[in-house]
Order: sequence, then structure tokens, then C-alpha cells
Amino acid sequence: MRTGAAKSVVSAASTMSSGGGRNSPVVAMHWFRKGLRLHDNPALLSSMSAASSSRTGGKVFPVYVMDGDCYQIRRSSALRANFLVECLLDLDASLRACGSRLYVMSGDPVDVLPSLFDEFGVTHLTYEADETGEPYAVKRDEQVIAAANEAGIEIDSFCSETLHPLAEGYVAKVGGSAERVPRTMSAFQGLLSRMGNIAKPMKSPTSRDFPKQDHSSYEGEMLPPSKSTDLPWPRCPKEEVTPVWGPDDCKKLKPVARGGESKGLSQLKEGMKRPAWVASFEKPKTSCTSLKPSTLAISPYMSLGCLSPRTVWYAVSETIEHAPASVSKSKPPVSLHGQLIWRDFNNLIAHSANQQKPGSWGVMEGNPYCRQVPWSNDVKLLNAWKEGKTGYPWIDACMAQLRTEGWIHHLGRHAVACFLTRGDLWQSWEEGAAHFEAELLDADYALNGFNWLWLSCSGFFYQYFRCYSPIAFQKKNDPSGVYIRKWLPELSKLPNKFIYEPWKAPRSVLEEAGIQIGEDYPRPIVDHGPVSKENMSKMAYAYDEHKAKSEGATKAAKKGKGPPKKKRKTQMKLK
Repeated sequence: MRTGAAKSVVSAASTMSSGGGRNSPVVAMHWFRKGLRLHDNPALLSSMSAASSSRTGGKVFPVYVMDGDCYQIRRSSALRANFLVECLLDLDASLRACGSRLYVMSGDPVDVLPSLFDEFGVTHLTYEADETGEPYAVKRDEQVIAAANEAGIEIDSFCSETLHPLAEGYVAKVGGSAERVPRTMSAFQGLLSRMGNIAKPMKSPTSRDFPKQDHSSYEGEMLPPSKSTDLPWPRCPKEEVTPVWGPDDCKKLKPVARGGESKGLSQLKEGMKRPAWVASFEKPKTSCTSLKPSTLAISPYMSLGCLSPRTVWYAVSETIEHAPASVSKSKPPVSLHGQLIWRDFNNLIAHSANQQKPGSWGVMEGNPYCRQVPWSNDVKLLNAWKEGKTGYPWIDACMAQLRTEGWIHHLGRHAVACFLTRGDLWQSWEEGAAHFEAELLDADYALNGFNWLWLSCSGFFYQYFRCYSPIAFQKKNDPSGVYIRKWLPELSKLPNKFIYEPWKAPRSVLEEAGIQIGEDYPRPIVDHGPVSKENMSKMAYAYDEHKAKSEGATKAAKKGKGPPKKKRKTQMKLK
């Protein structure tokens, strides 16, 4: 497994042997999973380099397998599925502009790839490593690698999903044990400062870099999907699939972003046109009420690897250099660089959890970073939250935006997550994480799990007495309720005074606004004031239980080991 540091385009990625000598034909396959881009893609460049080294005419087959059980498809809304389709179409277009193309198949990669090994006569396989330890990806990769080894195929993977590799970078720097990685952002920043310079991103290959290859024999075959419904169903029983959607759900989609590397690079370039804004960016100060994203809004592209984190890092660095000297420059963790650092930290924690107990990340039980909280299981409350029918306009507006655009500002995410878990409904963060995974365009295995632990006060953030009010928190930012009026048009005629608490409006006001509480808009499903205080008491009890179990485990461990030898001698002297 390689880090992907490079100096130039293809020559610097020449890490694979040409297999059997320079006169042997090389047929390289690059397996796209995430990392749906040409720029800063060391694994792709390695396959191209291997093929170029063959004097007898090397070939490169870029391949993507539409796998119904992978993280990107297993639980996805029509919006999220459409974003993936757009990413694949964009990738295919970019490859065709270079004289290549994307070969797309549907099914289990464990079955599909070996058949393609035979079809293409593959001698080399490259891919971007998934270092988080996501359970399905681990099992899939082990089986594909075994099949490739059995076929005598040379395999090479590269770590380019984060600023530095997780295992060979961060973990190695702390002594090689995943249990010893930093548990706080400040400690992680200290580790990052000892990692050395971040490798500069590789440039995108051009038509000159790809081997001269005739793809005409596969014309019209193995094409990318053209619409969301072309994606396969998960391989589990259909009654277990969620969410379920069809062709009608794919009409008139209004995502916050359109998919693809070219769109991601364009969005990044547009954001970098404001050096002063980039240099002074502080995420907590961005607006959660603006009708358009007040941030860079590149997270959907990062989640599928349409944008390389190293590319973003250096784009921000170069832009800051052009900022006016009078601008007060922000610093991590709130700066734009800080957002990339948070991302690496989240990935490292997911890697650490799964190294300690495979498959523990993203769930409560067995997760070494999660406190065990006895959440309730009320389907009615959970569905009201998902459907944006809680009776609290700020919460419901956020959920309406999520359903429509596949995105919410991070403070909106904080509010709805707190409301679902420790704040009001006392439902498990696992349910919230699963819903976000399905709906968010920027759904990410590592980040989604980390954020829900944080916001539910199950891990990393423990100030459970700090609770987001579904009324007061947003009212100070948007007193006239512009955001609510956009996403909940049924409340658009309410006066400012009642836009956050429509149930308090007099009957005459409601009638004038054309609203009947309980009919046109639901009554609050809980009373925030008393229920939030009750939930704080529940959290306090859960924390006390956690502390007692931790202390008991520590005492048992010490008792089992017995006192150190030096102390034993001292005790004997005292006797």
C-alpha cells in the first residue's frame, strides 16, 4: 500500500513492475470505488505507467462496478443515487476526452471483477485503498484480492483519501498502535504538525499519458448508468431495503450540487475567487439561515472522491497567499484548512475503532469511542422527525431541505441531531445516522459516524447540558423566519412573532394565515422545556453508569495483574 506522493503525472506513479519484462504485454485495470476523479489519483496513474512501460502495447481498463451493497448505494435516496450517476457520467466523459473510457458493470465485485480479469486479460490491478475499515469494503477487498492473487495479477493500492495515510502515516507516527491515536482535535493537530509536509497533488493525466488503445470492440457495452433507476438494488431481501423509491421520485430533483469531478473543480475554483473570504473563513460564523450555502459546499464532491483533499488543501493555501495583508487570517480548527484536518481526524478515529473491534464504527455496541446510552425506540417519533412533522418549524424546515436538496448547513445538522437524541425525542443516534446516510449528498462513513457521536454526546463532546433549543437558537439568527418560509410554505403567511411557535398564535391570526394547527401543520410532538430537562437527567445517569463500569474494569484489570514488583518490595519493608 502506497501513500501516493508524486512529482509528476505518469512517470512519478511508476510503482508497479511491467510483469515478466518490458516485452511482456501489460493489461492494467484501475478499479474505481470512491476516488471518482482523474486529478491526484496515484492509483490510476500507476496503472497507466505500468501499461506505458510495455513495448508490446500496454492497455488500461478503468472499471467501476455498480455494487448494490456498497456504502454509496446500499442506503441511498433518489437524490443521492442521482448524484452518483452524474459522477460516473462525468468521469466517463473525462476519460473519453483522453482517448479512454469508463467500463461499468453491475453486480458483486467478487464475481464481476474475476470475469473482467479473464475478459480483458488483466495483468495488473490498482485501486484507492479504503483505510477506514468499513466492514463491507474490508470483506469485499479481501475476496477480490484473493481472486486477483489466484489469477497471478499484480496488485497495488494507494492511500489518497486523506491528507496523510492513516495506517502508514498517523498510526505509524504514534508507535504503530491504533489504540494510541489522539482522541481530541487539539491532540490530533499536534500529531499533524509532526507529520511533515502534505504531499502535493498530482496533475490530471491527458491523452498523451494514456496508452494508445482501441476501445471500439466494446462500443455500446459496459456503459455508465444514464439514470438513477439503472443502479442495482441491494442484494438483501427487498423488504429490508430502505429508503425505497422509483422513477416518479427521480423527477424534478433539486439537489444542492450536481455530481462529477468537473463540477467539483469548478465549485472549488469559484470559491477561491474570494481570497479575503477564504483567508478569514470561520465555519461557526457561517450562516445557517441563508437560502444558498454560506460555505464552500464541496463536501458532496469530497465524499465520493471527486475532489482530492490535497488538491483542496493547496488551493486554499495558494488563495490565502493572495489575500490582502489587512485580513485577519483564521486558524484551525475553524478555518478552511481546519475543515480538512477535521476530516482526517474523523477518518483516523473510524480506522482506530475498526482496528480495535472490526465493524464497531457507526454503531453503539462495542464501539470503543461510544458511551452506552439506553435510548428509546419509538417509531412514531422517529418517523415524525424524518418526515419533518415534529411541530417545530426550525427542525421541520431543516428536514425539508434535507429531503429536497440532500444538504443542510452544519448548524442545522447540529439542531436536528440534538433534537432527535439527547435534546427532545431520546431516540438512538444510530437511527439518525442511517437517515443521514440515505439522504445527504455528502454522506461519509467516517464523518457521519463521528458527527452523530459528537452531537448525541455519546463520544468526543460531553457537555450534554448544552442543548439546542428548537426555537430560540434559530430565532436569533433569522428573526423573520425567511428560511422557514421557504421550506415550509404552509407557514409563510404567519407573522414573525409566531413563525417559530405557530401553536401560540391566536385563532384569528391562524385563520388569517390559512392555518389550522393539527391539520395544516402538526402540533409539537413533545414539550421542549420539560422534556429536555428530563433528558439531561437521563444523560447524567448514563454518564454515571459509564463511569462506574469504567472504574470497575480498571480495578479488575489492576487486580488481575497484581502490584508491580518494586511496590511489592516496598510493602514488605513496611510490614
